[in-house]
Amino acid sequence: MARHVSDRGVPLWIRHVLVPGLTDDEEDLKNLAEFIHTLKTVERVEVLPYHTLGLSKWKQLGLPYSLDGVKAPTAQQIRRAEEILCQSAGQN
Repeated sequence: MARHVSDRGVPLWIRHVLVPGLTDDEEDLKNLAEFIHTLKTVERVEVLPYHTLGLSKWKQLGLPYSLDGVKAPTAQQIRRAEEILCQSAGQN
């Protein structure tokens, strides 16, 4: 879909949710950065750190939370993901 939208000249913002142990693998981030670099209309790349602010709502509803126990990424993990995604994708 991103390629389709980019090929049509629509400006894109790429937002990647960084979840430790799930979406923070360095090789995967590098592959994503390479893909982003192929898109023609990317204006911005953002790393959105995973957080647990909604956990209490899941508990109140009595629903299982599939990311229970996952901690938010550290500042260092966030910076590293930003370096890989933003700089590799030509963003500042």
